[in-house]
Amino acid sequence: MAMLVLGGSDMAVAAEVSPVPPPRMALGLIVKLKDTKPQSVVRLKASAVPSDGAPRQRQRIADAARRKRVSYLVQRPTAFAANVIHAGHATSWDDANAQAQRLRADPDVEWVVVNEIVRKHSLTVTDPGYVAGDATGNTSLAYLMGNQAAPVSGPGQVWLKSPTSSTQGVADFPAAWTYLQGRTLAPVVVAVLDTGILPHPDLISSGSSRLLPGYDFVDRVLTSTDGGGVDGDPTDTGDWVNQTDKTQHPEVFDIPASPCALEDSTWHGLAISGMLVAKTNNGIYGAGMLAQLSGPNGGPEMLLPVRVGGKCGAEVSSIIEGMLWAAGVSYQGAPPLPAHPAKVINLSFGASDQACTAGAGGAASIYIPTIATLKNNGVLVVAAAGNGLNNRGEAVPSMPANCADVLAVTGLNQKGYKANYANMISDGVAVASGDVDDATYLNDGDAGIYTLSNSGLTSPDLTSSGYIMAAKAGTSFAAPQAVGVAAMMLAVNPNLTVQQLIAGIKLNARPFPSTGLAACVAGNNAQGNCNCTTATCGNGILNAYDAVVWAANAPLVAAAAPIASVSYFTPSRVSATQSSGGGGGGGSLDWSELFGLASLTALAAVFMRRPPAQGRQAAKLLP
Repeated sequence: MAMLVLGGSDMAVAAEVSPVPPPRMALGLIVKLKDTKPQSVVRLKASAVPSDGAPRQRQRIADAARRKRVSYLVQRPTAFAANVIHAGHATSWDDANAQAQRLRADPDVEWVVVNEIVRKHSLTVTDPGYVAGDATGNTSLAYLMGNQAAPVSGPGQVWLKSPTSSTQGVADFPAAWTYLQGRTLAPVVVAVLDTGILPHPDLISSGSSRLLPGYDFVDRVLTSTDGGGVDGDPTDTGDWVNQTDKTQHPEVFDIPASPCALEDSTWHGLAISGMLVAKTNNGIYGAGMLAQLSGPNGGPEMLLPVRVGGKCGAEVSSIIEGMLWAAGVSYQGAPPLPAHPAKVINLSFGASDQACTAGAGGAASIYIPTIATLKNNGVLVVAAAGNGLNNRGEAVPSMPANCADVLAVTGLNQKGYKANYANMISDGVAVASGDVDDATYLNDGDAGIYTLSNSGLTSPDLTSSGYIMAAKAGTSFAAPQAVGVAAMMLAVNPNLTVQQLIAGIKLNARPFPSTGLAACVAGNNAQGNCNCTTATCGNGILNAYDAVVWAANAPLVAAAAPIASVSYFTPSRVSATQSSGGGGGGGSLDWSELFGLASLTALAAVFMRRPPAQGRQAAKLLP
């Protein structure tokens, strides 16, 4: 299909686009057997356990797998009274789905979901970034609010500054900070479900930390890179993939239908965490959005790091369990829950452009009840919309950004136009707050989302020189900007519901620029820069100040009691077919470019693990 593609402010007619979707991978299946004691077919708790006990479940799963010719080596319990089974290594999504189809037909099986491995929504940025504040890259809160000298050179953290005529895509955090000054603020906890965290000096120093105790839900030894399984240490030990990995373990990293891409470690979770809670006024590195906010008991610790992704991505089962754990919701085989659960969750991973609706099948079957459970516990999920193939956005966001009650976020460039790579969203809110347009060429002066990182190409460099700042790109880095605004809203009004948080951000979004480029076309894939509309990029540009003021004046609502179970549909026994579309669902430009939502951010509010290592069968067999 020939279409008009826009790059920067120049228009050009593109040739026919026939993108090849990135290969999809899976680690086995999530299987729910029929319960021996009848229960409602439309109601199930995340914490539910099978009535017949673990030994009988193991035997029944083995019997069903034998009847339907499904092989596996590992079986472990998970949320919603289900079990994860896999052969000890990843396979293509097609192979896993074929097994799921057979197993669904067994009379003892209630439902089956393919345990897809999903990717980060980030891009590779080769631009060295720009220093602001001083030679060390300091961009303190005082400087950002205009109380320090001008930067030595470059635009620095443009995404954290006030909008100008040439940077209409930023969210105006300085105005929100000014409003928060002198106000009594409630403690807030935010969770980042990602590749983990590192003790960067701008997060942990002088006996002060911005991090709460987190958890690691990556249990495959070869992909976790930490030598162990699920545990209480969310340290990011690297997510690189090199030729040695492929040569020594082709069954893990070089599956013919779904090979992992060669790449250096991304430190993706650290970058997002730094955007949120990097310290300010300490003379080093950069600033985070939430410098004025505190966590439980008034201390600086307010970010809950939850490691769900390692080499090649994150399993859907890891994400589901990480979401429940971060929200303080127990489930079958869950580790000890956090003392201080999160109220806002950042998720910059996603895959598949399948519909996230009742009866759609696929991963929607497990995302829907999980998100509904979190909503009923007052926990907002903010998800990146994903990046399209060949550096052009797709017509629909990735999952779970397309699920009900999730605040979906897509990316803008600093001028306020849709970023080249950003997938489109509708019926939501767009938050612009970044300054990256394209990872291949940073045009329009976009410098990237400048944030915390590490210089290690594989394992982290834990020396003082190893901790750096770096430019990032992708819709991954749009989502945390919306998380930051939601956290500020909760700081001034802690009883806001999920619906109120979404509504407040939507109502106060700034209009998109209306001139300069042709309008984005709803329903069209492979669109680059274009003028956003509410039908293609959500309700507008994220407006931090107006959203926080709205929250402070919103009617007080008594906090609702947490609800551990919610009504939802029974996952369909009909298998979901693989989408033929490109990165619209996976949010990836390319299998090698783990997708992110970046800089200038647009967002949409679409009204919408592991158990401790003990008791897991053959956990050490996992690659």
